[in-house]
Amino acid sequence: MFVPSILRLCLFLTALLAAGGASGREPAWERLVDVGGHRLRIACEGEGGPAVILDHGLGGSADDWSRVQQSLAVVTRVCVYDRAGYGASDAGPAPRTSARIAQELHALLQGAGLRPPYVLGGHSFGGYNMRLYASRYPDEVAGLLLVDSPNEGQVDGLFQSQIMRQIDPQGILRQIWSPQLLDLLPAADIAAFAPAFGLPAKNLQAILAEMAAFKDSSQQLRAAAIHPDTPLVIVMHGLRIMPDGALGDGMERDWMRLQRELAARYRDGRVVVAPQSAHAIPQDQPEIVVDALKRLLQTAAPVAPAQEDWF
Repeated sequence: MFVPSILRLCLFLTALLAAGGASGREPAWERLVDVGGHRLRIACEGEGGPAVILDHGLGGSADDWSRVQQSLAVVTRVCVYDRAGYGASDAGPAPRTSARIAQELHALLQGAGLRPPYVLGGHSFGGYNMRLYASRYPDEVAGLLLVDSPNEGQVDGLFQSQIMRQIDPQGILRQIWSPQLLDLLPAADIAAFAPAFGLPAKNLQAILAEMAAFKDSSQQLRAAAIHPDTPLVIVMHGLRIMPDGALGDGMERDWMRLQRELAARYRDGRVVVAPQSAHAIPQDQPEIVVDALKRLLQTAAPVAPAQEDWF
């Protein structure tokens, strides 16, 4: 049937972009915060500042950062959260664009009593959201870490390529990354098929809603102001994640080129390669992510928030 087939394809693509993995470890502080009619879960460890705030990839959860959070919490406060529809967070309103997600994160941090400035880190699609947060709230951002997060030009370049037109002449893949996706997959169908994928309905709905809004999120990033004085570190994969052959070779070259182009937009933009990692860098080589965050923390002035401001 068409509906389960396209759902399987969506989840396959999500698996390429998400880390996946949970530690089961209890955080030092955990809370659900209302961000305007729905609640988001945030969990923090460590003390001091600037606080590090981490956003997970498409289809992931806050637990994807568990090894990074545990290692870095000896240096400063490290907070992870579940976006709307993921983990313990409530489902959120559509469209699930990076603009909406950044706005919700801003409300979450304020509601949790976390004082800026922050060092922001985003893995994969989480990097989209953190870049937009840094654009909209530059005075609150002391540094920005992007972990294998795509440049907004990569999606358009992929779907406009001659190779993609050859392998996808009907444009089915293009529909997956557009609002048309949710027209093809009604909420009732998503709820019915979610158990087959081992997911709560709200989780699958969140994945699909973010995929459907992905092109809009890319356009929001193109239009967003860049603050070149924001310290930036990009950590990208060293092991191949694209398919073998001409298409994969071209995509890998484009990934490296566009990551370097993104770093060049910032005066202190750096690219670090995780040599033993594919896309799941926070799990495979958390020490590289921790080192990058420590580098960003060294450029920021220490912050010592009053204890009552923390939860």
